[in-house]
Amino acid sequence: MPRILIVDDDPSLVQLLTMALKTPETEIASAGDPAEGLAVCRKFHPDIILLDYHLPGDTGAHLFETLRRNTATAKTPILFMSAVATADHMLREVADPKFSRFMPKPVHIADLQRNIQEMLAGAES
Repeated sequence: MPRILIVDDDPSLVQLLTMALKTPETEIASAGDPAEGLAVCRKFHPDIILLDYHLPGDTGAHLFETLRRNTATAKTPILFMSAVATADHMLREVADPKFSRFMPKPVHIADLQRNIQEMLAGAES
């Protein structure tokens, strides 16, 4: 059963993503800022993290670096999302092509689902 953690400060988007991604085989947790995201991650042990780049108090890139330094989350796939940052910007800041990707907001649910499936499959290999 895939466990998805959504870290985003937009409650409407979190609710929309939760409804779109929820299946009987999927567990979803959410957090609204990096500190809460880290705390939830430690308890929830997600298989993949959907991470907004612009968060209150810090950036998603800083949370990403914290997660990568932790052995429990070093290889957890992270899918960045942003309405402001670009893929080029993210690639300069986050060099982890095997376990991270970027999607611009607004995300298309079919593309999001495809990316999640591909990233989960890649993490298993």
